[in-house]
Amino acid sequence: MGEITQDQLERLHRAGVALSNSWLTYAHPDLKTEWQDLQKHSPIEALQKDALAASELDGDMTAKLTHAFSGFGKLTGARSDLKNKLQANTLSYVSGGHLHGFGYELPRTVSAVPVAIPKAAWAGKCDWTNGTVSFRGLEFVDVRLTTNRIRNEILERGVVDKTPTSPAGRPGVGPAIEDAFRSLHKTGQIDASASQASHYPKVRAWLELNKPDLPVPPAHLSDKTIYKYFSPLFKDL
Repeated sequence: MGEITQDQLERLHRAGVALSNSWLTYAHPDLKTEWQDLQKHSPIEALQKDALAASELDGDMTAKLTHAFSGFGKLTGARSDLKNKLQANTLSYVSGGHLHGFGYELPRTVSAVPVAIPKAAWAGKCDWTNGTVSFRGLEFVDVRLTTNRIRNEILERGVVDKTPTSPAGRPGVGPAIEDAFRSLHKTGQIDASASQASHYPKVRAWLELNKPDLPVPPAHLSDKTIYKYFSPLFKDL
């Protein structure tokens, strides 16, 4: 599969679900039903009902207040716990490769093109309400999540030129792979006695974390592409 083009990135972004809604959209059907059931109950009605019942109880004011807020607290607590669970599930779908994030890097310009958000970035701060992801100084806005099936359909549709390109303003993969080699070598992670191919996963992992603005997600870099830039440096060892 060739490098992702601007047209494909734009379509991948458009096909996605806004981060603010994704946790419910991609929820397991049983959990989605559970959420919908919780939404049928009004916290205000629960508070009013329990307050009325509390007023008829014998006991001190503390006991009455505790009873008055019991139903309200249970309902809001159940909603909060389930929402947190659904959001955590969504992040697990991203880390498992079932969902893929696309958004815009800040500062965003009129001519900006969406980028694929590195998996590593999801370990940062995820603002579900505002649809943003922050990680080590990187800021992604208007974040949307696309399913693996839709992503593959768009990338394999073949209606656009898949010739590897370097969109204007973004670095090519060659210098990035060379940077990865030098950094890995500096930290003692290059073993000259091992095969070159055994280092490629390390290269992709380094790029995933340190080069989020590449025109193609590191996971899609072919061994042939990495070899082209990695091999000369490796042979020099």
